[in-house]
Amino acid sequence: MFSAAKIVGLPQERHGAVHTGATAESQVITGNNYWLDVTVSGAIDPKTGIIVNIKDIDAIVREHVVQVFDKKLINSAVPEFMDAPVTAETLVLYIVSKLMSTLPSMVELVGIRLEEAPLQWVEWRSRDAPGPPKENSMQSTRVYEFAASHRLHSPHLTEEQNVELFGKCNYIHGHGHNYVLEVTVAGPIDSCTGQVIDGELMDSIVNREVVDRYDHKHFNHDMPEFEGLIPSSEIITKVIWERLNDKVPAPARLDRVLLRETARNIFEYRGGIDGF
Repeated sequence: MFSAAKIVGLPQERHGAVHTGATAESQVITGNNYWLDVTVSGAIDPKTGIIVNIKDIDAIVREHVVQVFDKKLINSAVPEFMDAPVTAETLVLYIVSKLMSTLPSMVELVGIRLEEAPLQWVEWRSRDAPGPPKENSMQSTRVYEFAASHRLHSPHLTEEQNVELFGKCNYIHGHGHNYVLEVTVAGPIDSCTGQVIDGELMDSIVNREVVDRYDHKHFNHDMPEFEGLIPSSEIITKVIWERLNDKVPAPARLDRVLLRETARNIFEYRGGIDGF
């Protein structure tokens, strides 16, 4: 973990017409508590039974990341960001480049996750793009909540079979959940904004298409897109994907939809499967 501040809105001379009219007075300094996860892979050493001494990884991350950013104004303290936007995405690229050149040779960097706030984070995964960071290897996730109700009942089963299969979830008037929705978008980082997608734009899309539409509604009775469907969380997750997939502006793309029905029931969809 490290705490750092950044300038929101860079001076005109740093980014030309994109920030025309920006002045020192119009800039805002914000601070965040960042949580960083670093994942490495490698062969198990037969002499020690481990991949690498975790203390070595910890020391490298502290030297090349935490000490660089902690309690600093990143725009002025880190030369690489003096003329570049400071975002979770650009911080991850910096961290990847530093760790790739400093980690022990027996391990490979395979993942970085940087949480800028409790409900938003950015990830880089080498398994999706081996080697140095590629333009489509960055993922941005934001989290949303809504409350809704549904009844699990199949017209293809008898009343007895429905009760046996769905139990209390077959109650005729339905039941409700406080759903937690994670939406992940992947793509290249915009050179001007330093983001995969603007956070406010993403929020407006998800709120319009999902949160505001479904909050305090009954899937079986209120939502025409579920007519003729059993509104299980599997199907709800897939329908949410379909509502969002063509709304994400290129070159970004929808990468994943994850729906938490309860703390123990979690559903994830990444597209590519036709039908229900």
